[in-house]
Amino acid sequence: MKSSIRGKFFMAKYNRIYIEIVTIFVVVLLFIFFIKHREEVGVHFSPGGNIQSLIIEKIDSAQEKIDVAMFAFTSRKLAWALIEAHKRGIKTRVILDGGFIENEFSQHLILNDRGVEVKIDRDHRSIFGLKKGYGKMHNKFAVIDGKTVITGSYNWTASAEERNEENLLIFPCSSPIAESYEKEFNKMWEGGIFLSERGIKKSFSDFPRISTSDRAKIKKNAKKIAKIYGTVSSVYHSKGSNTYFLHLGSGSSAFTAVIFSSSAEKFLKLGLDPHSYKGKKVELFGRIIDHPKYGLEMILENPSQINLENKKTITDKYKDAA
Repeated sequence: MKSSIRGKFFMAKYNRIYIEIVTIFVVVLLFIFFIKHREEVGVHFSPGGNIQSLIIEKIDSAQEKIDVAMFAFTSRKLAWALIEAHKRGIKTRVILDGGFIENEFSQHLILNDRGVEVKIDRDHRSIFGLKKGYGKMHNKFAVIDGKTVITGSYNWTASAEERNEENLLIFPCSSPIAESYEKEFNKMWEGGIFLSERGIKKSFSDFPRISTSDRAKIKKNAKKIAKIYGTVSSVYHSKGSNTYFLHLGSGSSAFTAVIFSSSAEKFLKLGLDPHSYKGKKVELFGRIIDHPKYGLEMILENPSQINLENKKTITDKYKDAA
């Protein structure tokens, strides 16, 4: 009788220990697969969240491919980050909304000109047969190397970075989530239209080439992408902001190429001191800005936007790498 009671007591104690071990094991698994991974997900908000830099960091870390589905894409810095990725051999694809590319600041032309594959989402009217109105390609996500997902309300625009209340999630190593986003991207990509099919300018030679002496024509093409050529008469460097101003002409009417601090680092890394352009004939490529205070100018985000005329230079080689 005593041995039977002792046996039952032992079994109860054994079962209790077993349950405790199993419980601890389950808690550990929950921590590993849920809590730990949830902590790895980056949660960010704008303005003030430095989201643009975080996205560029992820783009720069790409090893194989980058796929971007973006409703509004006007950020020059993010565009040039994708161009840089393409230049180093990363397969880079971008699909955009067919309506928003009519925006004068959309970056699709520069991306396409520099070799990034760009498609526009097909008019939903033609797919569903709608007579009135049509939907938008309203996605805002990117998939990097088939494992990192960047998504949220954040469009790749200056407004999203500096003014709007936006959110962004970065899943750094979630293959299942990335697989779902990649599947959706590929579906849109297959139904999308290359810019050439829409009759949109594709070749570098399609953009107008204007002399800095033709001020009227430059003003007429304000907000448009063009090639501007002339002689750099002077270079001013603001040490406080580390910004360079290349003046093509003299006086307040001079056309100015502006190189901000973040872009200046790219020039210097290639051994290109902005001061070295003084007295040289150059050709600029980018969007013309008619600033109400500073006049006609162009912001140079990348060294390949400026080349010496009729001479093979470091920037030519840099551009040829695309």
